[in-house]
Amino acid sequence: MKQYRITLGIEIGRDFIRLAEVEHREGKFFLAHVSEDKIESLEVDGLVQKLSLLISSESIMARVASVAVDTSLMPRDTIDIDPALLSEEISGFLRAEIDFHSNFSGESYIPAYEITKAQVAPFKEVFYAGLEKKLLMTLREVCTRCGLDLQYVDLDHACSEVAVNKLQSGMNDYILVTVKEKQVEASYCRRGERLSYRYVVYSGEPFYFVTKLAQDLESITKGYAERIYITGRSADGFLIDLLRKSVDERYVLLEPTQGLTVSPAASEKEALGTHPHRYSHAIGAALK
Repeated sequence: MKQYRITLGIEIGRDFIRLAEVEHREGKFFLAHVSEDKIESLEVDGLVQKLSLLISSESIMARVASVAVDTSLMPRDTIDIDPALLSEEISGFLRAEIDFHSNFSGESYIPAYEITKAQVAPFKEVFYAGLEKKLLMTLREVCTRCGLDLQYVDLDHACSEVAVNKLQSGMNDYILVTVKEKQVEASYCRRGERLSYRYVVYSGEPFYFVTKLAQDLESITKGYAERIYITGRSADGFLIDLLRKSVDERYVLLEPTQGLTVSPAASEKEALGTHPHRYSHAIGAALK
């Protein structure tokens, strides 16, 4: 039986929504539609109205959705823990960690975590994120009212990792850096597995923080990245040129359309042509 499905990747930020509809055709991927718009808030009615309008105007056919959530909307970090802790003890510890770092009770969040392969013996390095329960309920209701079956919710940065893993064939070690306003985050991946993650809140220009995180990750993992992919809405060609001239040529803007067949409707979108990396989160979500 031929494997065919259509998934709508939805990226949600504080003030924008971005869509990428991807058709899965027996291991190959077809980018059918892309779209984006500003949003006023993360309230259900406004999101339903905006998402419904975009789906209708782009003639989107997908009935399955995956959502990439802006990491600035959730607490996340890496911490070192006692390797003797059980999984339920780790979850309780993370709720306390979230409570310490946010304005809300840790009980208001759903924590998820993974134990990384970073060299931090005798401890375990845990990468965690907390999704606010209210936001998850909002996303579920919005998708239901728009006729979509919500299958996955993940970090936007993690969704771009999916895009690299599925579309950049033959890539063993790489670093992925997401550059946003006042925030840079990065992960070191080997053969599709995240080995470590770091982020920093910055002011001024992101150049120093991008290079610092890349260097830190190579030191932590004792690895050497073949490519350092840059994505995020605050990344641009000027930053890449500066990184390549000042540091080395491993720095490249992530191009999530490589490895995809792009429809004429998507190709006509000016934003996809001028800033394709900004769609890496939504495309990655659609590839899950």
